[in-house]
Formats: sequence, structure tokens, C-alpha cells
Amino acid sequence: MKILSPLFRRLLIPTFYCFSALGVYADQVEPMEMPKADDPVLAMMDSLDVLNYFKNYRKVNEGSTQRNLQYAPDSIPDFSDKIYRERLKKLDQATPFKLDYNPFVKGYIELYANRRRGTVSRMLGLANTYFPMFEEKLAKNNMPLELKYLAIVESALNPTAKSRAGAMGLWQFMYGTGKLMGLEISSYVDERCDPEKATDAAIAYLKYLYKYFGNDWHLALAGYNAGPGNVNKAIRRSGGKRDYWELRPYLPKETNGYVPAFIAVNYIMNHYRDHNIKPVQAKYHRYEIDSIYVRQEMTLRQISEVLGIEMTELEVLNPMYIQGFVPAKWKPLPVYLPKSYIGDFIVNEPLLYRYVTGTWAEPPVDSSIIARGFYANYHKVTRGESLEFIALKYSISADTLAAWNQLGEKPRLFLGQNLIVYTTSAPAAKVEPEPTPTLPNTPPAVYHTVKSGETLWAVARKFNTTPEAIKSKNGLKSDGLRVGQRLKVK
Repeated sequence: MKILSPLFRRLLIPTFYCFSALGVYADQVEPMEMPKADDPVLAMMDSLDVLNYFKNYRKVNEGSTQRNLQYAPDSIPDFSDKIYRERLKKLDQATPFKLDYNPFVKGYIELYANRRRGTVSRMLGLANTYFPMFEEKLAKNNMPLELKYLAIVESALNPTAKSRAGAMGLWQFMYGTGKLMGLEISSYVDERCDPEKATDAAIAYLKYLYKYFGNDWHLALAGYNAGPGNVNKAIRRSGGKRDYWELRPYLPKETNGYVPAFIAVNYIMNHYRDHNIKPVQAKYHRYEIDSIYVRQEMTLRQISEVLGIEMTELEVLNPMYIQGFVPAKWKPLPVYLPKSYIGDFIVNEPLLYRYVTGTWAEPPVDSSIIARGFYANYHKVTRGESLEFIALKYSISADTLAAWNQLGEKPRLFLGQNLIVYTTSAPAAKVEPEPTPTLPNTPPAVYHTVKSGETLWAVARKFNTTPEAIKSKNGLKSDGLRVGQRLKVK
């Protein structure tokens, strides 16, 4: 290679920068601005890392549709600015959002593609739980489907996420905004955490902001995060600028990374395979979840015990019940369950309500069995007893015992539950306990606390007794007393 003369280099370098500014050298290295440690996006990602919903995630076959097979399993691919720019340009052509590429966007792409790959894997799994519902509601409202990615920026798809400022749920509504959008917020129910209702409210709010800011999606997104008042304040402080990138320095600190993160999420959710990121599947996909209405106050713990479903799953599927209590006293309320448990709920619904209220004492008696000469006996379930064990004790089948007590196809027993058992012998007569003999009324014992200077003889004279009697009552072997000693004197 020829070495350029110093004069030629001095002439060439300004020319290089001139062409570079015009975009001729499209693969030049862009600077990068990484999110700060206190970035709210990072806080939401951290909250997802400890979500218990992934303890027992479903393993899936990671075939060619899940990852790029040209890479080793643990390799982390790296791409040039040119490739990032081209990929975003292609995505930009299919969306009403302006997907720019700059140092701020690059910093978030680096965050998602390299530094927080594990969290992205979890978000990809949760996308199967929430995105179908988001897309259905967005399409119904003629809103861009890419808005589903906003929930990733807001909460990392953690339905129980809570920000430092007090925003809640997938769409991170503050208390005031949530109430303004018609969401119920009480001691027991917080609909900001209801995936269905919070999504409806988020779509309505975004539709309003888009129109309010003159059909500018960047400003609408900034308004969603900071509030329209803060965006208007930034516009005034900037001298009337309305381009987001020019307005960005005047926006609140926590909003600076909001639009760059949104653009980066659009990128990574479409190109995670190119970065060799594999989804970690959440427990259930959207099509595996359904709702059923309960007609009585109960707790998620009671539903868990009756149906045999893990509490972790119920809590993630029903994050709106913030204390695990379903206050269905005045109106039926929905409980979200895996579809495989819906049939169990319907079959065991009478059992569930009896379990909740503790009304085990009188299971329904089948008069047709009584008419055949059988007697209704009751067996109270004790710790460790199974349906099979109890059935064996009464020489009947477990299926018969389950049918007699309307326990359904997957019967479960509970400590203290009363089971009805039909036998040919009458129930044993209750043996009344022997009455406790009544003792004659006796005066209560009298005690005395020894004071300074008191002797045994002085105490005995005071209570009209003898020193020997006091010694006998208190097991004393000598006449000596100590201050504070408590003596039984009568």
C-alpha cells in the first residue's frame, strides 16, 4: 500500500468528512449514547428478571424458526451501522412511525441485542401471551399495530410492574391518568394492572394524544410518557420546535430515551433471530387463556387449592387483584385461567363456593339412596387422607365416593371437609361427654409480697396464721425471707 504524502492527506481528510456528512460512506462508525443507570427502561427490564412466572417455563424446540442456525448457540453477532440503518429503513417503509437511526437509538439497540439478551428472551416469550390481544384491540380501533411495542418500553411486558413514580401495569398508568381513563382503582382492584382493560385505556389515550399533537406519533409517544403538559412546556422552552429530536433536550429526563427505546424495540422484535436471541416461553400463550366470572367473594389462594393451579400462575394472569382477593360481592368479576382449568372450574364451582364459605357440614343427601335402605354417614377429612384411602375404609370405590359428593372429574379434598358416605348401618349415636363435677365455691388464694424488714413471724401475724402454715404452703425449709418474695398465705 502506498503511503500518502502529508499534503495529500491534509487535502483528503476534509473531503472525506464532506462526503461522510452527505452519507456517501454509509458504513462509517456512528457514535453511541448508552442509557444511563437510572433509565426507567432499565428498571422495568430488571423487574421482569425476577418475575416468578418463568420458574417453570415451557421448553420449546428451538428450530430454524427460532434462531439463526449459522451462529454457534452462545455467540453474539455484531453488525455495522450500515446494516442497522438499512434494516430500520426497511421497517420504516411499513409503518407510520419514523424509525430514525442515530446514536441514541444505537445505544438502545446495543442494550437489547447485547447487554440484556436474557431479558429480551423473556419479553419474546411474554409477547406470545399479550401481543395477540394487543393486535386485536389495535386493529379494531384502526391504530398502528407497532404500538404493541410500546408496552415493552413501558413495562417490559411485566403485568405487575410498578415504577418508582407509582405507575402500574403493562401500560404504566399513573393513578390520576388511570382514573381519568375510567379504570377502577381501589384497595382490592387496580384495573391499571388488568391487561384487557388497561390496553383499552391505553389505546384510547394514545388515540387522543395523536390527534392532540397534530397527528405526530413521536410527540404522542412523548406525551404518553411525560404527559401532554410537559411536552407543551418543552415546545415553548425550545422556541416552538415540534420535531422530537430537536425537542428532546427540553423534555423531562425520563422521557429522553423513550422514543429511541421504542425505535430500538421495533428493531429487536423483528431481528432477534439475526442476533441469535432465543425466546424463553412463558407458561401460557394467549390462545391457552380464558376468563370465567365468579359470583362470590373469594381469594386466588382458594381457587388455587380447589383447582390445583399454582398461585404464581394465578397472580400473573390476574394482577388486577392486588391483594389476591376477588371482591365479587356486588357483581360477578372475571378470573383469568388457563383454558385447561375452565372445565374443572365449572364442574367444581359448587364445591368451590362451599369451600370458600366453609359450609362442609351438610353435603346434599340423595333421597333415592336413602329410599333403598341406606343411611347417610359423614366423614370429616383429616390431614393426609386421600379419596382412595377414605373409599377403602368404607369398602367402596373412589369414583362412587366422588359421585356421592359431587366432586367432579378431578376430585380434590380439603382439610376439615365433610364427605357423605352411604352405609347399611345407621350412624353411630353420639356419646355425650360425662359432665364435669361442680366444685364447691372456695375463696381464692391470697398472696403476699415480702417488703423490706418483714419477717416470717410478722407476715403470719398480719394474716392471722402461723409461720409453720406459711412454710408448708410455700415449701420453705427455713424462716428466712427475701424482699420481693411472693408467699401464699391463705
